[in-house]
Amino acid sequence: MDEKSLKRRIRKLSIAVAVISVLILTGGVAASVNLRTILQDAILTQMEGEAERYGINIRRQIDADIQTLDTLAGFLQYSNMSTEEFIKGFRFTQRHNDFKSMGFFGKNGEGISVLIGSDGEREVQVDELDERAADIVRNAWEGRSGISGIYDPADTEENMVAYAVPVYADDMVVGALTALAGTDRFADVLEGGTFLNKNGYIHLISESGRILVRSEKQIVKEKFDTIYDNNYIAPDEQKRIRKTLSKEESCFSKFTYEGQDYQILLSPLGINGWYLFCVQTAQSISGSIYQLMTNTQVITVAVLFVILIIIAYGYRLIYRSNYRLIREAWYDPLTGAYNMAKFEYEVAPVIEKTYEYSLAAMNVRQFKFINEIFGTRVGDMLLCRIREVIADNISEGEYYCRSSADMFYILMKDTDRSVIGARLEKMIGEIGSHSISDNRDYRVLIYCGVVIGTDVRDKEPSVQKSVTHVRFALNTARQSVKKSIWFYDTRLHEDEKLENYVISHMNQALENREFKMYLQPKIDLDTGKVGGAEALVRWIPESGRVIYPGQFIPVFESNGFCSNLDMYMAEEVCRQIRKWIDQGIDPIPLSVNQSKLLFYEADYIDNMRRLVDKYRIPADLITLEILEGLAMENVDELNHRIERLHAIGFKVSMDDFGSGYSSLNMLAGLSIDELKFDRGFLIGLKDTGEERSRQIIIMNEIVKLTRKLKISTVVEGVETKENEELIQSFGCRYGQGYYYSKPISASEFSEKYM
Repeated sequence: MDEKSLKRRIRKLSIAVAVISVLILTGGVAASVNLRTILQDAILTQMEGEAERYGINIRRQIDADIQTLDTLAGFLQYSNMSTEEFIKGFRFTQRHNDFKSMGFFGKNGEGISVLIGSDGEREVQVDELDERAADIVRNAWEGRSGISGIYDPADTEENMVAYAVPVYADDMVVGALTALAGTDRFADVLEGGTFLNKNGYIHLISESGRILVRSEKQIVKEKFDTIYDNNYIAPDEQKRIRKTLSKEESCFSKFTYEGQDYQILLSPLGINGWYLFCVQTAQSISGSIYQLMTNTQVITVAVLFVILIIIAYGYRLIYRSNYRLIREAWYDPLTGAYNMAKFEYEVAPVIEKTYEYSLAAMNVRQFKFINEIFGTRVGDMLLCRIREVIADNISEGEYYCRSSADMFYILMKDTDRSVIGARLEKMIGEIGSHSISDNRDYRVLIYCGVVIGTDVRDKEPSVQKSVTHVRFALNTARQSVKKSIWFYDTRLHEDEKLENYVISHMNQALENREFKMYLQPKIDLDTGKVGGAEALVRWIPESGRVIYPGQFIPVFESNGFCSNLDMYMAEEVCRQIRKWIDQGIDPIPLSVNQSKLLFYEADYIDNMRRLVDKYRIPADLITLEILEGLAMENVDELNHRIERLHAIGFKVSMDDFGSGYSSLNMLAGLSIDELKFDRGFLIGLKDTGEERSRQIIIMNEIVKLTRKLKISTVVEGVETKENEELIQSFGCRYGQGYYYSKPISASEFSEKYM
């Protein structure tokens, strides 16, 4: 080989090595930049999630403080104590919390204040308080509990917040119970966790940017009054942040300190204009990439083997330096499973390109109870066990993640319900065998929701849609006692659409009077004539389609709208009775259901009195039906309300007796006028043999007892002549059911029975 040929080969080899080096370097840089972008997005998402968690903890602290004051206020409500006894109660309460001082202010503006560590008390005027504290005292006089902004009282050397709750006497506010607490309770919350796994910290600031509570961990060494001082945040960013804070919105930004950029998140708490100022302190990963590029430029003059070794070594450095960030961005720190962001990233191609999949959501029944009773350590061990069981039971190409708390998602390739059910039952069995601490008698119960791609076939499939479907199925499984696995199908899809319709149209429907009153007669078993009727509700939109109570009442009970509907129905009952009277028809008594939420509203009884006065009807024509669960909480308070209703003329009935918490002691303690047997009693009598005999004895004896207590009885679910003859033999007063009539419109009822 001549010199020219050798040079030519060396030149070609050098070019090849250079090209390969450049390609490898370019690919490595591109991959690193892409990874850095993905990691940065994941970190921002994680910052939002953790900020929300810390915000919840602060709100829980505030709720707990207000709960403590409400408890004492409730005690004061039923007491007629002297000033000395008030003070004694304050001091006893202080021994069980860390309030700095407590006080009571009557609506005349005069009050007393008790300071922790002091044997005395002092008289205080509301006008002497800081304006922020005085404002919440006045709000408490109007029935609203609250917390003040953070301020520095004149007689203390630390920042404080004030709480105030109303104190009632005979359902009227007579004063305000107050407490003064240090902001160290919020500092403890902010310092009590490991924000971003110790790669960040949180300040509490006001909407003006003033720092209210500082984290002990911080990057900026100087102590400034506001986040804008010294212009560490660029002026343009300051303007954007001020504008965002004025709208009570969250935003991301950054500041530069000692040549290093730091990511920040400002998240509103929704309390007094407070914000969480969250700082991510992890160093930028760009330095490692820059070092890799520099090293690569230096070694391009070397042989390909050396270049590859150095690049491999550089990759190893990048991998090691970024491993922790990768774990934080994609993995659940407790169980090591994928987090939701990584799960969505992996399953999106499957869900968006094929229907051949099933998505399952798995949850633990009463997981909060496990944490509270056995401790969070036991709860964490259970979550790790669930992760192990899922990992042992999935195949290649299948994915799982822990989303939050005790929520796990599993993507499987199976679409056959029997196969999916068997796989999930196997997992449930293995998880159920897990021992909770030393309590081997406690059984872990799991429930699951499942959506199958081939069952749904969304036209525009997405992970978000599938998750929505599976959570709807999971919610159905949660409400079921006997069935632990529910599949999302056409019926559930229709239920989901109906629920969305109910929530979005309920207020307008009430305004448009789309809720119609239907009546079902109560037959007097002695005379065979109509002795009354129960008012039931049907939702009939303009389309004419009837929406039945079972389709919207559970939604209303969960979102509180049932109070509005119950009061609406009470007025419909009054309107119907007035109509009969105006037509010269002797009215019959009507009963109407009243929810727990409405029954315990402060102005409920006054509103009912106004209704009968408005329509000029006798209150004794209306029976208010309550559920037996009300009696399980506070019998004395319940009886007090019933007595006030009796004083107006209303009658009170206990509905669905026997469906849940029934007890004979409860009957003895309640001042009710009527007892309605749940239809389950008659259904139970369809059994034969000894079981039927026992049911008959129980029902017969309860009826005898109600007669002695002078409580009228109504039996629901009468469907046959045999049912009627049986309850007649017991001595029941009224029968109600399809044997007599289904619920019919008020106009049809009037024509048929009145």
